[in-house]
Amino acid sequence: MSPLPMENRRRGHGSLNSRGGVLLSVLLAIFLFSFLLLNLTTSYHQTADLVARTEQLYQAKIAKELFLADYHKLKDKKGVWKFNKGELTYETEQDHVKIIVKIKKKTYQFYEKNSTSNSSD
Repeated sequence: MSPLPMENRRRGHGSLNSRGGVLLSVLLAIFLFSFLLLNLTTSYHQTADLVARTEQLYQAKIAKELFLADYHKLKDKKGVWKFNKGELTYETEQDHVKIIVKIKKKTYQFYEKNSTSNSSD
């Protein structure tokens, strides 16, 4: 046998290795792209959830403050106050007012000191 066919085989075998290297590179690129896309999607959903929860918390705090502005006019020790985003339940306990605000499926509890003013109006 002549040495020429052996050299051709080696070149042919080398080209198979380079094709395998390209395949591996393409698979690695697909994996990295998928991983980055998954992280981006997860980050988006977490941010959207945080925004919704923060918005509901501030809606509950605003409802509480609006209720407290009119609380001194109420004569009942407990009751329910409905507003456009949910409902507020209050109950007077000695020197505190227990306020429970329900917005969608979330419930927020607040305890406020029942202050009585000694100043004359």
